[in-house]
Amino acid sequence: MGGKMKVYLALIAILLSLTACSDLKTSTAYQCDDESVKLNIINNSEAELIFNNKVHVLNHEKSASGNKYISEEVLFWGKGNEAMLIIAGKKRQCTKV
Repeated sequence: MGGKMKVYLALIAILLSLTACSDLKTSTAYQCDDESVKLNIINNSEAELIFNNKVHVLNHEKSASGNKYISEEVLFWGKGNEAMLIIAGKKRQCTKV
């Protein structure tokens, strides 16, 4: 196999791997009371929640319905266009924007 063909195949492999990675990460913006929140799904078991310029890393937890993500100080549960966010004991109702 020629050198150009190897480079071409390597580039295809890199592009395919980047495409696969980008398919997993999705971002959704919410309005929680008067605050803007962004939920970034990293993979099947992890997400990051950005609230008040602070990033919270959350773990996916099984839920009877919707998607539930938790950490020691944060609970985020969303279903459809609605969600609930609890940080430091304060509950907020959220809507997708």
